Amino acid sequence: MLFRSSMTSFTKHLSWIEQNFTEIKTSSEVVLDLKYSTTDNFMNKDVYGRFTRCFLAPVAAKMFAEACAELKAKHRHLQFHIWDTLRPRSIQAQFYKHLEGTPFQNYVAAPEPGSLHNFGMAIDLTLQTKDGKLLDMGTGFDDFRDLAQPKLEPHFLKSGELTKEQHKNRLLLRQLLENQGFKVLEHEWWHFNALPKHDVYGRHPILE
Repeated sequence: MLFRSSMTSFTKHLSWIEQNFTEIKTSSEVVLDLKYSTTDNFMNKDVYGRFTRCFLAPVAAKMFAEACAELKAKHRHLQFHIWDTLRPRSIQAQFYKHLEGTPFQNYVAAPEPGSLHNFGMAIDLTLQTKDGKLLDMGTGFDDFRDLAQPKLEPHFLKSGELTKEQHKNRLLLRQLLENQGFKVLEHEWWHFNALPKHDVYGRHPILE
């Protein structure tokens, strides 16, 4: 059953969030860098009000924990570097309005029925070395160029705009997440969904 709250900020929702979602904390496998709590994002402003805690739906958090276990077992020199997880639908509406009518509108889901981020079922992340160096993925986070799209990687590998090393790094990230059931979004190499939309809408809590 879809749960909707009338509140509009992380802080006002905090008790409900803590009851319904699982917090992801900094660890030997995880670094948090929530971009929408800073001005370093495509909105060029802090839209989360400096809220820097990170939450996922319980099922997604369990899958991510398994990805962390695989990372620790096979790639001890690396860490997940998280940019975004649970996001209020009210902020989703701001994102959508900002890009509506532009060539980049498809990079942000409409607030109705909502992004999987609004359900804590999506995670935006990359990989870094434990000394803090991000692996080269060919583009940064929220890069709206075609070069960021997994579905176009064969084209950009052929043209040389995506190097073999950059592609190898993307595939490593993808393997770690998809081994646990996540699926990469076809136009954002950093975005992974825990469940298909039809298994989320109307069945899991949404953060308004």
